[in-house]
Amino acid sequence: MDPRIRNGMVAMFLTSAAGVATLLLEWPLVVPIVLFLGACLAGAYVVRQSLRRR
Repeated sequence: MDPRIRNGMVAMFLTSAAGVATLLLEWPLVVPIVLFLGACLAGAYVVRQSLRRR
């Protein structure tokens, strides 16, 4: 494996691990944001389905 590719994979893994650690530390702040985004996606899906039926 090319060292540059391996270094890129390691960097991506470390970045994702840091992101997960940040999310776990900020858990009380993240939960409402995730719920809000989920509700927005569900609402957009319902609207799109209702427009498709017409």
